[in-house]
Amino acid sequence: MQDVQESPAAGPTGTCPMEPVDASGLGEREEAPEAPYLSARGLELETYAGFVYRNVDLDVFKGRVTAVRGRNGSGKSALLLTLAGRMKPTGGMLFVGGLELPRERAKAERHVGLGLFKGLNDLPENLSARSAAKAEFDLYGLSARDGAVEEHLCWWGLGDVARVRVRDLTAEKLARLGIALAFVGDPDAAVVDDVEDQLTLSQSRGLMELLARAARERHAAVAVAVVERDLARMADSCAYLAKEGE
Repeated sequence: MQDVQESPAAGPTGTCPMEPVDASGLGEREEAPEAPYLSARGLELETYAGFVYRNVDLDVFKGRVTAVRGRNGSGKSALLLTLAGRMKPTGGMLFVGGLELPRERAKAERHVGLGLFKGLNDLPENLSARSAAKAEFDLYGLSARDGAVEEHLCWWGLGDVARVRVRDLTAEKLARLGIALAFVGDPDAAVVDDVEDQLTLSQSRGLMELLARAARERHAAVAVAVVERDLARMADSCAYLAKEGE
């Protein structure tokens, strides 16, 4: 079972970049640091089989990307779903935009976009990329007129596959589509699962760059699960999830 989590707040791990040091106490003219949009302290999820993750301390800020790094099976997906308000933790504290979870989970989850998670929100294979995006527009009550859907897809580098069915998309384009759908409705935060599955390192790097651009230009707090150290280093900060026995 998955075990220990280390975060930048706990000290250097040797694999993940650190958050800038809080210098608010260095002088009266220093501005107060922005509060994290997603904030976890001592977060844990335990099942009958053991801990999925535990002792998670994590801050995710608007305009930045935080990588959750760990081996497959370390609990990354479950942690991201918890941060998004889709799973209920069994211990610790979690705040999303100032809302306390799980007590205010229903309110919080409306502010956090969800990328594609295998087995949870898989897209129907016969849908085109445009149809999938339009369904999200409809869900949020957004107008799909005047090429709004196409414009959204183009922003994410999907203009050339708008009419392509999900089953015919490359793994890289499908990953982009999942991210694009997460940002319909302009969420304050987004969580994105595997950006490496069936992709080359170059393609995964492209997705990390896309997430960084989205975080900056859309002023969103982004958390993304990764395995490779090189990808984690592309994020603004990183938390490491270790499997039991590591």
